[in-house]
Amino acid sequence: MGFLQNKELKVHLNKSLEWKEAKIGLSSPLQETRWADNDYIGIFLPSTLEYHFLKKKELEIKSQLQSYCPKLNLDNHPVCLFSQILLY
Repeated sequence: MGFLQNKELKVHLNKSLEWKEAKIGLSSPLQETRWADNDYIGIFLPSTLEYHFLKKKELEIKSQLQSYCPKLNLDNHPVCLFSQILLY
């Protein structure tokens, strides 16, 4: 679950000293990933999920991103959720 790293979000993250320090020190719960030729920032979630849990995690991600990018209005950015099935 996370946000698409569009140009606006990338600009804000690149300007954020806190984000750069968190990436280097691995202290941020947020992770970057690439899917379908797009970059996203967010978190990995367990497989069993309920709606209230998803809303809580969405708010946690928004709060963390807002701390790195205080001038960015995340209300204009939809949260993305990807499901993944692992076959063994």
